Amino acid sequence: MPSMPISSKFRERIQRFLETGERIRYVFPAEILGSISPGVVVVVSQQSITVLSTGIFNRSKPKGVLAKSPRGVRLGPVDTNAAAWFTFNGVHYEVDDEYVPVLNAADAELGSPDQVPQDPLPEL
Repeated sequence: MPSMPISSKFRERIQRFLETGERIRYVFPAEILGSISPGVVVVVSQQSITVLSTGIFNRSKPKGVLAKSPRGVRLGPVDTNAAAWFTFNGVHYEVDDEYVPVLNAADAELGSPDQVPQDPLPEL
């Protein structure tokens, strides 16, 4: 499967927080619910899931690693009843609806090849 397209500049900024040889598969912004510094970027590689802290107003410059887990861990399920959110490593994150398919695709890679992620907006 191809990697998620992101700018080369942003890829370089993210890559320095990953282990040598890790390839970025998926990247999406999220917010930590109830935090005074909520902005994060979730990076899924073939080896791990890494949550990077960012500035409040600028998510294009990651500042540090907040959490890291082996790739075998799922991000979902995503609760889309009100706002879309998920729990990862005991922390609740909110994501924009447009990134729910990205999160589901990352999780689908861990399942069987015929597993299809649920449609986050079935009423449309």
